[in-house]
Amino acid sequence: MTLIALVVAMTAGAQGTTIHEYPWNPDFNNDTYIGSDDLMGLLSTYGTQFGLPPEPCDYDGTPLEEWWGQVISGDITIDSVFIELQIVDSAVVFSPGCPDPTLEIVEYVFAEWMTAVMTTSPWGQPAIEVYGGGLIFQFAFDGSSGAYIVYTLFPELTTLGFNGDGFFGGNASYWRVNSTPLPFPEGWFLDEDGIHIESGWDENDWPYYANYLHILPYWHYAE
Repeated sequence: MTLIALVVAMTAGAQGTTIHEYPWNPDFNNDTYIGSDDLMGLLSTYGTQFGLPPEPCDYDGTPLEEWWGQVISGDITIDSVFIELQIVDSAVVFSPGCPDPTLEIVEYVFAEWMTAVMTTSPWGQPAIEVYGGGLIFQFAFDGSSGAYIVYTLFPELTTLGFNGDGFFGGNASYWRVNSTPLPFPEGWFLDEDGIHIESGWDENDWPYYANYLHILPYWHYAE
């Protein structure tokens, strides 16, 4: 009987000192009493935001959406990128010494192994830049709006004189595809041929004239 009484007494004592865990603990000093010291603890947090931590994102994105996000966050490291493209355009042009215009068709083919580095876009967003052979692509992310943007620069077209003759939009300076949040348009996807950005360009953007544009990245997951 004495042993049972001791067990009951110890159990009751343990129950009396239990500290309950709430999203907010009113017993600030954990002495099992709600007193003036606890009130001072509450006042020290006055004006601050109260709430539970945000739930983790459970969005199930496409392969391109996941790849782009992991590259920007540093979870994926790009080793190299192979880009191949064909752009075709026609324009009415003049030749030196001749007053009569002629219709010309230009087909330009490009294939190059390229390097990728983390950088900043011309408008200040974090971006992965792919460059080489007179061509630059940037895949950027705007954290203030959740928008994904592609920037491109192709000075080789200017060097060859195509822009001066009005081909491929007449300008190879920085152009960007229309920024888009998730989910991506159907024309933005990743498959065995690489990255495809097949919508969002207009007639001032040289990719608008591409019969094909394959951006094939090789990467590994960062340790």
